[in-house]
Amino acid sequence: MSYKNIYARLLWLLAVSLLTACSLQPADYPTPSEPKADSDRLIVLCEGLWGMDNSSLSLIDNGVLTNRWFQQQNPGRHLGDTGNDILQVNDTLIAISVNWSNIVQYIRHDGTAIAATENIPNNRRLATDHNGFLYVTSYADNGYVAKVDLRTKQVVDTCHVGREPEGIAYYDGRLYVANTGGYATQTKDHDYEQTVSVVDAQTMRELRRIDTGHKNLYGKPAQWGQYLCINAAGDYYNQPPQCIILNMANDEFRTFDFPATYCCAYQGRFYILGSAYSYITEAYAFSAHTVSLPSMEAEEGLAAYDAATATILQMQSPYGIYISPYTGHLYASDARAYATNGYVYEFGRDGKQLNRYLLRGVNPSGFLAWQQN
Repeated sequence: MSYKNIYARLLWLLAVSLLTACSLQPADYPTPSEPKADSDRLIVLCEGLWGMDNSSLSLIDNGVLTNRWFQQQNPGRHLGDTGNDILQVNDTLIAISVNWSNIVQYIRHDGTAIAATENIPNNRRLATDHNGFLYVTSYADNGYVAKVDLRTKQVVDTCHVGREPEGIAYYDGRLYVANTGGYATQTKDHDYEQTVSVVDAQTMRELRRIDTGHKNLYGKPAQWGQYLCINAAGDYYNQPPQCIILNMANDEFRTFDFPATYCCAYQGRFYILGSAYSYITEAYAFSAHTVSLPSMEAEEGLAAYDAATATILQMQSPYGIYISPYTGHLYASDARAYATNGYVYEFGRDGKQLNRYLLRGVNPSGFLAWQQN
């Protein structure tokens, strides 16, 4: 591979500001069988652009949009450079990984910042065991997972995994870490990673690696109980992207011939938006699918939300999908040209569009709703 292509790949990775998926729904946070409310209080994480220090949070509260919400709640402060993931870690605390600022920022539900973990460089994705620990993947030092004590906000242990680990999930005392190898693949040293590292969360020791046979496990996965939806992005040339559904109870998995770039879980289904990029055509191809659990039956479109599918696939750059566990409303974002203010669309439980919000933030990718008192 030429240095020109190496440089082009790095530019592309940075320009789209680190692909993300929708917020993971931990198995330990119960989801109502039926929605209980008609509107959400929803935080939207906008990644910003790498190196521009312009990550931001917007708040959609009962249909009312507040832009630059973090700055308003914390005068004189910025969220940082390239916000990569957002996760509710307990009833009062939210964690946000800010990749290029090398911090994990913690905020209350009112948006006020209270602390930060500052020693996890190039941090990526988040998971929690709901027992007082946060787990963070990092591209640094050839790839590792950091374990953070949420009482002190300090790193208490680490575990090396594959190169450039991305998505992470907690299940039954174990961490499942998707490895990419994406930044270093253009060298002669190694190819893309295609494994999921299984780590004992208590001892922080790698137990084994699950070889998926598919390259570049890139992006944030979605979790529903023992099942994990992982995007295998491929090599952007000859190996196409795939969707991998992993059963963490037995390490078995099934592969589907469509990408799972952005995905979320709701009421026993994975809702998936695919963004397949090719260096050959220099174009994206977008798709929408639903996978039902535990049957593993896949279908085109977004099932009960299928009325929203056409609108989402007509977006300039679909960039995230999320279904509120409280209202059942579906939210999808459009990053547009990846360097300008993005949109968030809100759809009802029947898939009909309710609202469209123009954010004052770049690359809206992460969503988090919580139940109001």
